[in-house]
Amino acid sequence: MAIELSLFNNSVTTLVTHLTSFYPEEAELETYVLCARVKCPNIPGGSGLNWVISPGGDELAPGLLRGVLESLETENGNGKG
Repeated sequence: MAIELSLFNNSVTTLVTHLTSFYPEEAELETYVLCARVKCPNIPGGSGLNWVISPGGDELAPGLLRGVLESLETENGNGKG
């Protein structure tokens, strides 16, 4: 799989810029989920999600990832709207 790192780097830069611009220095980020949707004809269903979850955040991840996926599907016209 070829990965265009500039797209990833731009996303991370956008997130970090947002967090540092809108939240004070004493704010703490406790839970994060990094997810990627991979589309490939060899994957059952045509796509799969991969994610990294912060320590202690695993209880929140399934619901959050489900919400992200539903949002992507709705945005692309494939889900409930």
